Amino acid sequence: MANRIETLLAARNGGNQSEMARFVGVTPQAVQKWIAGVSEPRGKNLELAAEFLGVTPAALKFGGDVGASQKARPTIESLVELEEAPAIVATPRLIPVAGRVQAGADGFIQVDPVENPDGHMVWYTSCIEAYALRVRGESMSPRYLPGEFVGVDPCAEVLPSDEVIVQLADGRRMIKRLLWTRDGQSCFESVNKDHQNIVIDWEDIQAMHLVLGHIPKSAFRPNV
Repeated sequence: MANRIETLLAARNGGNQSEMARFVGVTPQAVQKWIAGVSEPRGKNLELAAEFLGVTPAALKFGGDVGASQKARPTIESLVELEEAPAIVATPRLIPVAGRVQAGADGFIQVDPVENPDGHMVWYTSCIEAYALRVRGESMSPRYLPGEFVGVDPCAEVLPSDEVIVQLADGRRMIKRLLWTRDGQSCFESVNKDHQNIVIDWEDIQAMHLVLGHIPKSAFRPNV
């Protein structure tokens, strides 16, 4: 997808990432990460990115005849007189408990996926790919305690100060707080103060999923 975004953006406006960022409603750094292949637009961001670039979301995500849906689009300047649309409120949905998570002494986390969800959590999210993890052991305390549930949203754009699950290209994962991202690198702070801040090149990051935080145990719904 990164190459398609870069090619279509160059044809659209000469590669102006800021204009695309304003249209989609994200930061220029987010668009830069899409082009670098560090992350991908999802959900509503994918729809808006595709609209801006003049293709369907499927064509942008999977390729194909990317020019088939070219149509006239309003410029940023022509939108200034339009009223801002009301915010879309997320609705409750059942998200699967996709695995159990435990932190190791090296600062990385171990996620044990389950073939079938242990159950589901009732949670407010617009992301159909959202999932929950059950905390195992005390290695992540006091931030997360044994038996608690953590919600994760892989659709959301990650911004500085957000807590995220970082998945590296080699398959290892960490729960960190994003401090900053620039010049092809991102800096993370550990939720466990025993570990120092770490700077990682974008090319070594496969994905970053936004951690929504604790989900109350009362929201758990076991499989019937």
